[in-house]
Amino acid sequence: MASNPEIPPPDTIDPQSPAEVPVESPPSEAPFAEPPEIEPDTPNVDQPDRGPDELPPPPD
Repeated sequence: MASNPEIPPPDTIDPQSPAEVPVESPPSEAPFAEPPEIEPDTPNVDQPDRGPDELPPPPD
């Protein structure tokens, strides 16, 4: 009876590039927030009785 020949180990393939690393997720954007209300620092002269005190009195 013939003896079983010795079987060589299978070839191994060494990868040429490093192992894949999962891509980091991009930073999440902050949710949209309403901008603060812009309030003028001077009185609204278009509204009656809202003008600055230094206006001359209206002509009679």
